[in-house]
Amino acid sequence: MSETRTLNDRYSELGRALVDSEPLLAHIRDSEATICYLGSDYAKKSKGRTVFGECERVADKNKWAIPADFLIVVYEPNCADMDDEHLSRLLFHELLHVGIDVDDEGVEKYSVRPHDMEDFRACVERWGVDWISG
Repeated sequence: MSETRTLNDRYSELGRALVDSEPLLAHIRDSEATICYLGSDYAKKSKGRTVFGECERVADKNKWAIPADFLIVVYEPNCADMDDEHLSRLLFHELLHVGIDVDDEGVEKYSVRPHDMEDFRACVERWGVDWISG
């Protein structure tokens, strides 16, 4: 099955607003990291569960095609009913996966943070257990 991914200005604007305003995303705001936001026409599922979005680190070998450090993909068929508020919740969750550490020489090192209790706690405290759809 082929998948089409396209740059999405709407997701970029929502993501940029979150990074600029959210204290939990200050590590992104204060870094040199770049993020590319894509929409996908693929209705992704994993282990029988719907996947709404995901955050990936762009491999160095792929930066010629994707000039960014991180890629956030929104699986649009799975998010078709989401308004900007719900998309912002999803993007906030995905942005929490952006890992940025600084080594002893001041060089930023990037990684994708796994799901953990802190990530889900931030979402659940703000929007409840059904934060993605509620």
